[in-house]
Amino acid sequence: MENPIILSIFPNRRGFGYACVDVVDRTILEKGIVSVRPSNNERVVARIKRFIEFHEPTILILRDAGIRFSRLSELNALVGYLVKNRGISVYRYSRKQVRDVFEVFGAINKDEIAKQIIVWFPELVTYQPKIR
Repeated sequence: MENPIILSIFPNRRGFGYACVDVVDRTILEKGIVSVRPSNNERVVARIKRFIEFHEPTILILRDAGIRFSRLSELNALVGYLVKNRGISVYRYSRKQVRDVFEVFGAINKDEIAKQIIVWFPELVTYQPKIR
């Protein structure tokens, strides 16, 4: 793995959020939220496919929606099928798993998690959410 690139996709009801990170340089290559209207899995997968083809990630991280969100689970399966023969490792993480990881760094709520991410990626400071 010469220059690992991580593409993280967070599907939601309106489309998906994403971040593409160069692991070696520890830099965010691209980030954002994509709205897909009307939102259906085929249209969302087509947009995700363009990101995969452009960034050529070596690792793809997806939100593990579980059975609670069947459309998102189906979307994960479609994305997994899309990258099946591309040599991309796919990992799925639930909200609980993400919170468990950040707890190791002393971040137990959304605000603390955001602060920890900003420690790793200071360029995101302008996106830090206001504390409620």
